[in-house]
Parts: sequence; C-alpha cells; structure tokens
Amino acid sequence: MHTANSFTNQYPSVIGRKLLSAALVLLALCLLPGIQSPLAHATINSTALAKACSAKNVVPSKDGIRRLALIVGVGQYKSEKIPDLPGPPQDAQRIYQLLTGANGYDFPKENVCVLVDEAATTANFKQYFSSFLIERAQPNDEVVFYYAGHGSQTRDHNGDEPDGMDETFVFHDARNNGIKDFTDDEFDELLTRLHQKTNHITVFLDSCNSGTALRGDTEFLSRYIPPPETEVEAETEANTIIKRSTETKPTTDDQKTGWISKSLPGIVVFTAAGDGTVALEKNSRGIFTDAILTTFGQVNASQLTYAQAARQIRPLVKAESYQIPYFQGDLQRTVFAGVNRKLPLAWEVIETAPQLKLGGFPLPGVDTGAEFRVYDGFLKGADLQDPTKAKAVIIVEESTRLNATARIISKPVDTEPIRPGDLAILSRPSDAQKMLKVTLRPHAEPGGITTEKANLIRTSLDQNQDAKNMIQLVENNGFFEISYDNDQYVVSGPENRVRNRFTNADSVIENLRLHALQRMLSSLRGEGGNLFADQDTLKVQLVPADKQDQCAQNTNWRQAPPNAITAQEIPLCYRWNVKVKLSEKSPLRLLVGGLILSTDGSIFGLPADGTAIPLGPGEEVVFAAKGETFVASEPVNIEDQVVVFGTQETNPVPWSRLTQSAVHRAGDIKSGLYRILDQYLKGTRGVAQPVETDDTDTAWTRSSITMRVIDPDH
Repeated sequence: MHTANSFTNQYPSVIGRKLLSAALVLLALCLLPGIQSPLAHATINSTALAKACSAKNVVPSKDGIRRLALIVGVGQYKSEKIPDLPGPPQDAQRIYQLLTGANGYDFPKENVCVLVDEAATTANFKQYFSSFLIERAQPNDEVVFYYAGHGSQTRDHNGDEPDGMDETFVFHDARNNGIKDFTDDEFDELLTRLHQKTNHITVFLDSCNSGTALRGDTEFLSRYIPPPETEVEAETEANTIIKRSTETKPTTDDQKTGWISKSLPGIVVFTAAGDGTVALEKNSRGIFTDAILTTFGQVNASQLTYAQAARQIRPLVKAESYQIPYFQGDLQRTVFAGVNRKLPLAWEVIETAPQLKLGGFPLPGVDTGAEFRVYDGFLKGADLQDPTKAKAVIIVEESTRLNATARIISKPVDTEPIRPGDLAILSRPSDAQKMLKVTLRPHAEPGGITTEKANLIRTSLDQNQDAKNMIQLVENNGFFEISYDNDQYVVSGPENRVRNRFTNADSVIENLRLHALQRMLSSLRGEGGNLFADQDTLKVQLVPADKQDQCAQNTNWRQAPPNAITAQEIPLCYRWNVKVKLSEKSPLRLLVGGLILSTDGSIFGLPADGTAIPLGPGEEVVFAAKGETFVASEPVNIEDQVVVFGTQETNPVPWSRLTQSAVHRAGDIKSGLYRILDQYLKGTRGVAQPVETDDTDTAWTRSSITMRVIDPDH
C-alpha cells in the first residue's frame, strides 16, 4: 500500500493464509482464593475447581435462562517432551470468574465445570463434555466451552482438511502411555451431539494448530507444539493426503472450516490466531485473553453482540502482537444470551487519605502510569463510560496489580470529592503497556550490532525525548529487534519479519517510536457513555477511488461491509480511499478524523491537512483530497489498520497531530480530550499539579478496520 505520491511498505510477505486453532481467553481477573501470583501453578486447587463437574441439576440464572459451561486449562503435561505453560490454568480461572463472579455473566457456579492440569485428562474431557453438557442440555440452553493449552496437528485420515492435517487439543496426558492428541474430528462429533440439544453454543479456543519461528520465548510463549515425531510425513506423502482431500468426499462434513462445520448453525467460535500467526501468552496471560477481558468486562449502552466484541478485540490484539484473531458463526447473537449487567469489571476506591488507594481485579494495563476515571459508586451502566459524569482523572503511582496508590491529575470545577466505594474505570493503560522493548542483536551473531553502532543507537534514543518515553533497550527478548545487514539497520518485529531498513540510527529510533505509538493508539477505547458506541457509531469502509490506473482495469474489487470483522482485500494496483458514515442513531454531530497504521511503522493522518470533518447523523464523507488516496502495492497479505475517531464539535482533537512529536505539538492550544491524550503520549501525566477544568464535553468514540493487499493472479 502507498499513497498515490510516495508511500510504499518495505516488509516482506507473511506466511500464506491458514486458519489456526487458537484462543479466546475470556478473562475476568478476579483471583480465586489461594492465588498469590500469575505464575503460581501449585496454588491452584484443581479438585475444588472441578467440584461442580458431577452435579446433576441445572440451576437457571436470574433471568430464567439455563447457562452451562465447561472450562479446560492445561498448563502442566505428563509427557516430558511437551513444555509446560504457566498461563492456561490462570486463564481458566479468570473465565470461571467472568462467568460466575461478581459483575460477571450470571452463570450459576453449579453449572460450570472446570478441569485444570492433572484433572484435564483426555478421558475426563470426553466424560464431562458428554455428562455435564450433552446429557443435561435442553433446547435454548446457553452453553459455553473454553479450552486453553497447547494445540497441534496430526495427519488427516478422512480427507476433510484442505491442508491434509487435523487440528488437535493436547490434554494433560497426551503423548504419554499411548494416549494421542484429541482431534478436531472427534471434537466435531461431540459438538454435533450437543447441537442436537441446543444451538446456542459458544466455543472459545486459546491454542493454535501451527506455529512460526518466534524470537523471545521468555517473554512470549506460543501455545503450539509440533506434531508427534511419528506423524511427521515426507513431503510426497503429505501431498498425497492433500490431493485426496480435494477428490474424496469427507466422511464427516464437506463444509468444515477450522474447528467446526458450517452445518451447525447458531454456534459461535472465537479463536486467538489465524492467517499463519501464533496464539501467544505473555506474563502468564494470553494476549487475546487481555483483549477479551477489556471488551467483555465493560458495560455498554446496549446488549453486547459477538460481532461488536470481535470488532473491538482485533485492534487490542494488534496493539500487543502480530497474531490475527478469527471469529466465525452467528456473530449477531448477544453475548451469553444477553445478561443484563449493570457494573463493569472495575477497581474500587478503598481509601482517600492520607493517600488515594484502589483495589480490584488485575485488569490488563493496570500498573504504574495507568489512568482511571473515578465515578460515584452509585452510578451504573453506560454512565460509567461517560466522562462528563466522572469526578476526576487519576494516575497510578504504585501498583501490585491487585491494589494501587494514585493521585488526581485533573477534575471538573466544583465536583464532588472522591469517596471510598467510588468506582475507578481504566481509561488509558500503564506506562509499561505502552513501552516498546527492543533488542540489539549481539555482535557475535550474524547481522549483529557492533559496539560503535550500538552507541549510536543509544545516543539517538537519548536525544529523542518522545522515544525515551516509549522505547526501552533490553538485552534479551525484545518485542522488536535491530540488526545490521548490507550497510543498513534492519528493524524486525516479534515474528522475525523485517518491518523496515534504514541507513542511520536517528531514522531507526523514529521508526520505533512510531511502532510504539501505534500500540498506544490501538489500545485506546472511546468514552461515549449513552451517546456513542465504539465500532458502531462510526461506520468505516475502504472504497475504490474514482480514478484507477490501467493495471487495475481487469481485477475485481469485493466490497466488505462497514466495520467488517475480516480485512478488506484490495487487489494489487487498486487506488482506494477511506469512507466514514455517522450512524443515524447518533444524537449529536461529530468531528471525524482518522489514522492509517501501517505494519512498517508509518502513520498517515486523515484529513491530510490536519483538520476535522463535521458529520451529522446519517451523513458520510470519503477522504479523497490530495494525499488521501492510496495505492495497493506489494507486499501482499500483510494487514494494516485504519482507525477513525469521532469527537463532539466542542471538543476538537487534531488526530493527525498526535502522531507528531511533542516538540511539534508544543505550540498547540490544548483542552479537553486533546490535552489528556497529549499528556498520555508525552508521559507527563504524573508530573504536573492537578488541574481543575471546565472541559466537560469530552465524550468520544472510535471504529477500526483492517486491510490487506492481495494478488488476484496468485
């Protein structure tokens, strides 16, 4: 992709598209008794967690709907050849709390079976899926199945897989004493039996069925292991299986996609990775898990649908990882049959003197430097996303991730004082979350950085004030890596893919700053209250430009719907523009602007002249002025993100200016949301004295979509 004048990405193509079995780790981060640390495997009482698995009766929820769930988290394995994972048992607990805990989704504890580690054997899984779910389910029951652990592949023996490989779950006793992985064909049979009882089934998978080379296995762990050595086939044999799959009718279902069949209507499946990417965990937490918690933990003005959740999850995952989540099924269903939640997963004010103290779930992004808006403890629902109703904005000074001390950085004039019991809603994540860790490849390795060049990098970083607030050079396991090849610095992402090349250190640091900035911008969530809803109020599409080059005449553009969950595919050579429509339901006019976040680090602001475009309800605009038309060019199959923002007319934010350095923004007159975001990006939130402000119209919203260039001839 590039502008009609200048922009060309420089990173190479990713692995060809292939659906991975991966993870939705829904988490509600309420720790169960005895949990001291995210890494504390030994403190998990698997017997206590599994106590409901033998229950016979199903207890209706408060709204009369019967809700059942089976949760499986495998972090410890019998086989010495399978590496343990610290995250899945914790993720399983958090799902349990999200479903059953306070401010959760009203699943009675008697209806939720949890199998963790040694309890999560292949035999137990089959037994309890049958006895706890299938045998007890009735029509219209809401049933949830969740799996976290390793995923893998095995040879396909019935010809229903285009790639000749079945996906598998790897339970606690797999590959030990003759016990094999549990295949997707076996899982499909169980799902089919359950579907005969009820079609209101939601499947969450936190595993992946194929992997790519990954740097930094200390900070990032892949939930994938290769197939058993006895099942690694020669290329010719694998090709035979692939050929057979195209010529022989499958014995199960010829419409199978990924883990499930299209012939099972009503089912919803969330997986953590696709398109040749890997489901990752970091700090004993699935990256997709954190995105799910952030999305499912909030309270919306209307019932959350799976489609709305999916649209919010993708940019949150992209902010932390190159993995691409995948969603399929009846996504228009309301989440868990529309539980009427009034309170989000939030922190609470414990004390106000001598220090402001908070406590609550270890939510994603809560650490030193995190920002909260504090609301009266009596408020409920979407009012807790309305910044005009907040008592103050506070910043965390110290945190254990279970409690924290904080200070006020701004508050409306004449507002009520903060009191114990007030709710603190995370508005912007911590400094640690926005910090991009970068490794210099050791000089002794091929492409290594010499001491002289390393000093140039460090000097450049020290002189770039914005970059210093966003980039940290580490010895090992950096999210990005800098190497040197053919007289150029090479910037590579966590998947070992080259993102860009530069001839001088200053350009390297500036590019890394933009990568860090992209992570921060991707993690921002709107605060629309009852007025606006992220991924809904603003409808975003990429559309063909009015004028096309001759090379695009013989290719077809397949138009994706507004706010599509999957990426808009753009044929090579096509010119395109961004189209934005304000929902007819919007009660107010909005100023709109946008950003294009490219995987090579480039950021492009819309409108190109830095202004904002006013839209009334039902009105739309196509950004097509000078510098706003882009051309699809190689490389192909790389996802870029387009983010569009809307703010009230009394609260303008020059979104394109936020991509520039603080020095360039220094002369701007800042108020309202612009001031808050500017402080967040500069990292000066905890330095200034508290500010009393009359800025109240700060509600805003955002929508985002992804795009990728395709080559129709290949």
